[in-house]
Amino acid sequence: MRKARIAILVLGMHRSGTSALARLLGYLGAALPRDAIEAHSDNAKGYWESAAIVKADDQLLRVARSSWFDPRPLDLSRLEPSALRSRKDRIWEAVTAAFGEAPLMAIKDPRQCRFVPTIVETLAEHGVASRAVLMLRSPQAVARSIASRDGTTMAFAQLLWLRHMIDAERATRGLARAVVSFEAMLAQWRYAAAKLLPLTGGMLPEGDTAAAIDAFLDPALRHHGEDEPSGLEEPLAGIVDAVRDGLWALTERDDAETRAVLDTAYTRLEALPWLADDIIHDELRHRRSGEGDAAPAAPEPLPAIAPPAQSMPTPTPEQAEAVAMIRDSGLFDIGWYLETYPDAASSGLDPIEHYLTVGAAKGYNPNPLFDTGFYARQMARRLAAGGARP
Repeated sequence: MRKARIAILVLGMHRSGTSALARLLGYLGAALPRDAIEAHSDNAKGYWESAAIVKADDQLLRVARSSWFDPRPLDLSRLEPSALRSRKDRIWEAVTAAFGEAPLMAIKDPRQCRFVPTIVETLAEHGVASRAVLMLRSPQAVARSIASRDGTTMAFAQLLWLRHMIDAERATRGLARAVVSFEAMLAQWRYAAAKLLPLTGGMLPEGDTAAAIDAFLDPALRHHGEDEPSGLEEPLAGIVDAVRDGLWALTERDDAETRAVLDTAYTRLEALPWLADDIIHDELRHRRSGEGDAAPAAPEPLPAIAPPAQSMPTPTPEQAEAVAMIRDSGLFDIGWYLETYPDAASSGLDPIEHYLTVGAAKGYNPNPLFDTGFYARQMARRLAAGGARP
């Protein structure tokens, strides 16, 4: 009888140390991808994630009208069964390309935090059992790293941290899993490795392998302070703190009582749907104006997508007021809209007027973080229930 293959899902928010954790799993006997993304200045010691798997995961998020920087819950029920089937097949093809027939593999892509059940189902369909390890790092340090790299606001970066960690923690409760902190792994990798051995089998490395791990897990991997003030306002600050404390408690005791405390913290976020909306709004205004609490690095020049302002079509008189109001709100990304919907650029209409008169009816979105179809369905439900306010 063929021995069951095992995949260890390395899960955690981007910039939280998942690359170092994946490499440690490699030293403990798990196969690493043959098509690993090359090291970069952002991660000089390597990402240890498969280029093919990252591409397949990105495609799944894209067809679901989402992305790794989308803080909304992911709803894959929106996909037609055939579309989801196609995406799962592409993911399996990527896993096979990356790992071949390896009996034990470390699959690392932070995007998978958003859709763990889909990954688990896909692997199970092909006889691969899933296990998981959650990588924890201070949300303040993660957010500062994201803000430094991508120019986001701190609030938006921490909202992304919440989404990734909540989804990953909830979805792995039914799996054999370990929970490791980045700081503990750098300080005492043997302690972290001991927590991973039930997932990998084997024994603690010694000799040359242990020396290689000592050299690899350099404290210099820590680029941003773990305990710096977050600068967040309430209620977000309290929610982040509660989720952080609950996750760290899992490193000592992963039981029903600890998970119940986490559920209470998650409920605090879910009870305030306006909070995420406000943070997204502020992030969009920040990107449009170049202002905010983050200090973005100077971006490389990008090719112009939208025509110069003076050549923009003039709105028709009946739409002029609405177009001006939307443009002043900072919530309509003209360049993104024209790039995403080529028919808008060739229509001869002002892009915002195109959205109002044509695009919205087709399900087009005014920016990458707003889903017109979802909003329309929610409003229809409210109207049907008599709950919409004038």
